[in-house]
Amino acid sequence: MKYSVLILVLFGFALTSHAADNQIYITQTNATNSQIDIEQLGSGNIVADNASNTTTVDAAMNINGTGLNFNLDQIGSSNKFLADLNGNDGTYNFTFTGSSNVFTGQLNAAGTYNMNDFTFTNAVTGSSNAFTVNIAEDADANDSDIVWAFDGADNIVFFNAATDYTHSNLASLFGSSGSVTGADADNMNLNWNVDGDDNVFKVAISSPFVNQDWDIDGDNNTLDYIGIGNANASSDATGHTSTINITGDYWDVDLIQRSTNNNDWVNINASGSGTQGSHATLCIVQNDSGSAAGC
Repeated sequence: MKYSVLILVLFGFALTSHAADNQIYITQTNATNSQIDIEQLGSGNIVADNASNTTTVDAAMNINGTGLNFNLDQIGSSNKFLADLNGNDGTYNFTFTGSSNVFTGQLNAAGTYNMNDFTFTNAVTGSSNAFTVNIAEDADANDSDIVWAFDGADNIVFFNAATDYTHSNLASLFGSSGSVTGADADNMNLNWNVDGDDNVFKVAISSPFVNQDWDIDGDNNTLDYIGIGNANASSDATGHTSTINITGDYWDVDLIQRSTNNNDWVNINASGSGTQGSHATLCIVQNDSGSAAGC
């Protein structure tokens, strides 16, 4: 059975960022082939849990089911989207147009469902937005396609897939301490398209086979990526494949691949420069033992 929900919210004036203009709460459990479309126009809107205080929203709504088709458009500034979206065979499309928006998406962060065969797209136009997306925490996320597109400056992104790490301790993965456990994300394909300055990306993926394609155009962009291997990968497998095309000055790229029984590949094309006081920096660490190593 297929369920379809279309929600359209319009308003003609904006309040301050400390007050919510409109709030949407949806809960759905174990539905099959459902479709949910949400559009909010303006500032200070919220998609989250109905028990949340609208001035300090910190609780996510929950949607579970197989074959979920979820579409969100938030057009405006200081909007929030906080949700747990769970289930296999899903399609998730997000569009954010504006600045100072917050997107915290947990796609099966509790490991209750696998997140196999899903498609995730996120198109962002604007600046100073914050994104935290955890996909399949300590669960499978096989055969997935993920596309991020950014046109703007000062955006911050924390993205994890199939690991037991969250954004709060992601930074420790790039040091000399810490171990990582997780499930599989076989055949995960990611495309990142970035146009703008001063954006920050921190990405961790646990996968024997992951392919990433980065196109970054702008100054002072930061990319921290760690690919964690998996013991189930075969010795002749192509493991973490990363292609990075970056144009601009003062960029900072840290790329770590910890792969046990994997072949890792990196292809980097970079142009731009730094100065003696502010470098353009590149650090690549490949470790066949799978143990901790960082930039």
